[in-house]
Amino acid sequence: MRLSLLSSLLILSSVSVTAFANDFSVGLNDDVISTDLAIDLNKNANAVLGYIYSNDGGHLTSAAMHISHDAGIHHFEVGAKFSYVWAKQSANGSAVGVGGRYKMDLGSSLSLHASGYYAPSVLSFGSVDGQYELDSKIQFQLNPSLALFAGYRNIRFQYDYADNSTFDSGFYIGARARF
Repeated sequence: MRLSLLSSLLILSSVSVTAFANDFSVGLNDDVISTDLAIDLNKNANAVLGYIYSNDGGHLTSAAMHISHDAGIHHFEVGAKFSYVWAKQSANGSAVGVGGRYKMDLGSSLSLHASGYYAPSVLSFGSVDGQYELDSKIQFQLNPSLALFAGYRNIRFQYDYADNSTFDSGFYIGARARF
């Protein structure tokens, strides 16, 4: 399984894509570190690759594709997100969640961000029977290339024959670099 995942990532990384902008984010708290790389594929589409390590939960990788729309101070993204979890206390598995992200510019370099994804049992594989993920944060833009943020995230997995598991639930701080 690990070999197929690594070969898939190698194939995806070798594909030449004209990207408009890239964002790299790092968030952390006492027990969790998260990173993601958002790639604007064109004006109305993006891809996001993510990784989260949790002392209690284990490892979580994800890949998402979104279609986006801007309406004044509002920015909407709708799409699908594939997540694979190597859990410490539960079985490993994967899920395809549907949902999206939202951003509202509040002025004075301040913005509000929210995201949510839901994977029902029909889109969950392995021992995973469902998953949901909620995230919200407030971000301050220091300059066009650097921003700081603080937020709250909750990621929960449901299992076929085991207790449901909270992978991550808590506040975090972080930074985003645009290049």
